[in-house]
Amino acid sequence: MTASEKGDIKEIEAFDDAEARREQLAAAAKEAAEAEKKMSLKEVLRIYYPGALWSMFLSAALIMEGYDIGIAAFKNHFGHIDDKGKKFVPANWQAGLNNGAQAGQIIGLFSRFGSKRTYSCAMVMMTGAIFIPVFSKNLPMLLGGEIVCGIPWGIFQTLTTAYAAEVCPVALRVYLSSFVNLCWGIGLFLAVGVIRACLVLDDNWGWRVPYIVQWVWPIPLFIGSLFLPESPRWLVGKGRIDDAKHAIRRLAIKGHHSEADLDAQIALIQHTDELEKRASSGSGYRDAFAGTNRRRLETTMVVWAIQSWCGKTVVSYASSFLQQAGMSQTNAFNLNMIQNTMYIIGTPIYWFMSLRWGRRPIYMFGIVCIAMAHLIVGIIGFTPKTSGSSYGIGVILVLLNLSYNYSLGPCCYSIVADLPAARVRPQSIAMARVAYVCSHICVSQLVPRMLQAQAWGWGARACMFWFGTCTIAFTYCYFRLPETKDRTFGELNILFENKVPARKFASTKVDEFAEVNDSTRVQSAESFTSEEGGEKGRGKA
Repeated sequence: MTASEKGDIKEIEAFDDAEARREQLAAAAKEAAEAEKKMSLKEVLRIYYPGALWSMFLSAALIMEGYDIGIAAFKNHFGHIDDKGKKFVPANWQAGLNNGAQAGQIIGLFSRFGSKRTYSCAMVMMTGAIFIPVFSKNLPMLLGGEIVCGIPWGIFQTLTTAYAAEVCPVALRVYLSSFVNLCWGIGLFLAVGVIRACLVLDDNWGWRVPYIVQWVWPIPLFIGSLFLPESPRWLVGKGRIDDAKHAIRRLAIKGHHSEADLDAQIALIQHTDELEKRASSGSGYRDAFAGTNRRRLETTMVVWAIQSWCGKTVVSYASSFLQQAGMSQTNAFNLNMIQNTMYIIGTPIYWFMSLRWGRRPIYMFGIVCIAMAHLIVGIIGFTPKTSGSSYGIGVILVLLNLSYNYSLGPCCYSIVADLPAARVRPQSIAMARVAYVCSHICVSQLVPRMLQAQAWGWGARACMFWFGTCTIAFTYCYFRLPETKDRTFGELNILFENKVPARKFASTKVDEFAEVNDSTRVQSAESFTSEEGGEKGRGKA
């Protein structure tokens, strides 16, 4: 036998070994995926509650972001005097202070390290950053403090959503990702409670105490982060297979995973990774715009931006708005406390709704409810101001907030966690959050000017504008928002790869483990028209 023939034989053997390895990987991945999808919610909670608790632990960092400072003592220290001799914070500074933290978030969103290291470092930074607003002497210094505090908050936003998507089975994704919204509510409720208690304080402690309370969180969260299991998907992406197996063990109850189970879980992660490489072989920010990732990124960004453009920000100014309408400061803050309980009430309602309905119908139903609330408030705005209309607007704003918090608020986080490809999930979430932050900055510039009498003075009539933006948002979601409920990441990859229209995601059957050229890989009940390619067909790969 010649040397050339021996070389050919070795190449054939290497090819056969690689092919056998791929088949073995696909078989193990299929076994893990099927076992995961067959588990009931009760069974998943029993087995994977350690992972769920770790995800909830990370999300608790966002409780700190829920604090507000619109109280009389704040106005007395930083406010300007109007024509009637009353102090007020100008609309441009109100918007600037709100936007300062958002601007800082843009910097913090682009973290490139693992969950554990990033979270720990962000907590250290958060501890130091709180000193700036606590000891602020003027509005520019306070604005600087808000910007610095925004950097770790941006890190928490990206990290918590990505971690929730990666550490537990499909059945828990919707609950862990949307838990972020509940944390926001807890933070807002605690903050308003502190502010309500500080209304009797006329000195500087009245506005400093809400900032000081934030120091309660970083130390215990930092200590807990030292024991945090790293994301198995991140570890596999770094080639640290043994560490990934150890993390998977820690995310389930002790003794649940055998060595074969761990191999199957690793195989499923690797299989999903191989599917995503067809869209883009890289995992950088540029790759988030490549191939099918571009469509996924677009929808993720718009869905998060709609949180701002639905006009929910009007609720944040409810207390000052109602005070202008004649309601006392104490009653306005009591109503504000009721407003913030809607996060805590609405998120569990969303969890209950998710048992029966998918992300797409819940999200779109929420837009309709919010639009109707804006329409009613806008109409009231054209009627003479009375105490009855003032309280009527307050009640409707509470219902608007409730509608937001059982739909757009928590559902957005579920969609953002589901849609991006795993290889570019942190990058996609970061850019989607940037879209939200930029939208929030724009909206935060508009709303104070719409509502404040010293500016545009639209009052309740401003809600007609937000009714229009909700109409646009609903139209976009009808054509572009896909259903991701009960889909593995591998199945979503196949659906996007085959350019299945958003409206057909729920009804299309997918076999992610079939051969690439197998016509049974993607089957729809009816022909569909590709939204991106414009070709009509049966969705074959």
